[in-house]
Amino acid sequence: MLRYLAMVWDEANPQQQETARLIAKRLSQLSQAWRQEFSVPGMQVFCAGMRSDAPQIHRVGDDGGIVIGSLFTRKRDLSSPEADTPLQFGPLESMAYVQSRGRWLIEHAWGEYVAFGCTSKHRWVLKDPTGSLPCLRSQFRGVSIFCSRLGDCMDLQLLRFTINDEFLRAHLMIGTSMQDLSALNEVSPVRRGECVEFLHHGCEWSSVTHVYWSPLTFTGADDLIEDPDVAACAMRNVIKATTHSLASQHRSLLLRLSGGLDSSIVAGCLKDAPISRFSAYTYFNPLGRSDERPWARQVAQYAGCEHIEYPLSPLEMDLSIGLQMQPSLEPSPLLGFIQRSTVEQELTARTQATGIFNGDGGDSGFCADSVNYAVPDFLRNHGLRPGVFRLASQVALLTQRSSWSVLTNAMRRRLTGDVGTPRHLLLSASQLVSAELKHDVRLTETISHRWFQGLRHVPWGKIRRLGTLVILPDYYNVAAPPDAPVPEIVSPLYAQPAIELLLRIPIYTHFHQGRDRGLARKAFSADVPEPNLRRLWKDRAPGFHEYIFERQRRFLQETLLEGTLARQGLLDRALLEEVLSAGPSKNTVYPGEIFRHLDTELWARHWLQGTQQQAAA
Repeated sequence: MLRYLAMVWDEANPQQQETARLIAKRLSQLSQAWRQEFSVPGMQVFCAGMRSDAPQIHRVGDDGGIVIGSLFTRKRDLSSPEADTPLQFGPLESMAYVQSRGRWLIEHAWGEYVAFGCTSKHRWVLKDPTGSLPCLRSQFRGVSIFCSRLGDCMDLQLLRFTINDEFLRAHLMIGTSMQDLSALNEVSPVRRGECVEFLHHGCEWSSVTHVYWSPLTFTGADDLIEDPDVAACAMRNVIKATTHSLASQHRSLLLRLSGGLDSSIVAGCLKDAPISRFSAYTYFNPLGRSDERPWARQVAQYAGCEHIEYPLSPLEMDLSIGLQMQPSLEPSPLLGFIQRSTVEQELTARTQATGIFNGDGGDSGFCADSVNYAVPDFLRNHGLRPGVFRLASQVALLTQRSSWSVLTNAMRRRLTGDVGTPRHLLLSASQLVSAELKHDVRLTETISHRWFQGLRHVPWGKIRRLGTLVILPDYYNVAAPPDAPVPEIVSPLYAQPAIELLLRIPIYTHFHQGRDRGLARKAFSADVPEPNLRRLWKDRAPGFHEYIFERQRRFLQETLLEGTLARQGLLDRALLEEVLSAGPSKNTVYPGEIFRHLDTELWARHWLQGTQQQAAA
């Protein structure tokens, strides 16, 4: 899979110059796959794992820089579903890119990329607004190192990495997606839409970080599309165009198809995409009392793709495979890792797929997760007009509340701001955390994400529409060797043109006719089978996590009770022992919390028990 490692340094500093040569030498010794793709005084970029069937290196003219990843020309026409073409850097595009110090890409291109550029007095590294290709920053002897995969930086054996205790404590209690905290003291992620710029002042270089893109201030953010007919047409055109653009980078692709609305929409968009082979798979629990397969079969037949049904029994899942996970910057979900390293590893080998597409981002983007914010959204844009009462009654019907409750809560949120997750819900989801951490928990004052810094009120309604864009990208399969041809995970609903359009459509317009994702159902009525459009429930087999918990109880006991988190007093060991015991218990701990702490435990072991590289002498 595509990887890169880049360096930025002061070419006039002899020590930094020698350090850059040392890093380049060690990188070449690690693998012959590494190739130098860009080099100017004070900046070098190396790449490995590039695919031969799709452009992943884009060179800016006159040594102006290099863009790594997928890159498409951005069109502003919402009336056409035609795919965007790959961006070519001609003289005009190269000049605009260099003169804007990378910002030009945000407005005129989109994709999944990290861009590097330079002038005589500037160097910059830009992370695209919504893609999943990571950008991690570290430093060694004054040389700034940027890489996509932490393991490549570790393999240099020049740095020793240590856990940021503040991150660990916050992650255990409230998660860290909305905080500007780095998991390791020596590594910081370049967030989506950020640009790290190096400036030359006199005899020295300094760096500053700019936010080039945010979900609140992107171009056109205030140009709302409220008319349902116009919004539905634009939604279909943009999502179909971005899906076709991304599919054009693959000869064969595999779709995660559950039969739910979001993955069904992506399947419908792929129906006439320019690809040689389109396959879909649905995993199911042979022991389950309900089954997604009938719904997925309808979609696969409608889309005309090969459909693979894969049995995944919770009784056969082995959590100890998590001990084989390679170190990552932040905790990775073990169950997702198992899916990628077992099911999808087998299926991609069978189908020769280079990309695994999914419907991720649909619940958030189509506003299924933010129905409670529909009325405040209406009040913000139109005030207390007659239409708000009908909208409140529709929200009340869907959420099983009274219209008066919906309206008064909306007025409170509009006037005072929303406090986010209530404290009692937060505590109920983190019962195993120590009393000390529970006492220290803070809510809105912990929000420090770059997109929302300095705001008087945290825009929770907007945040819920962003899905996983606020967290670190999950790009690499941490089970696979670095040079393995691992397929890319592709999420068309998170593409920049799609996200920007969906954010321009108010929540109450997404809630068309009082239906969950009503506008999306209207927009894709010709692309999804009618039964799937009408379906408002899911058939995922209940008890899946409970089955795994019972089957893997011994492993959970050995790993958590004697683990790093319990020994450090970060988890309540007495309650943990009760939860993991085989006897009856009155506790109300969710299995999801147990697996969340297991993910953190496996991650922390890598960094606290000596598996990290030691610094060079």
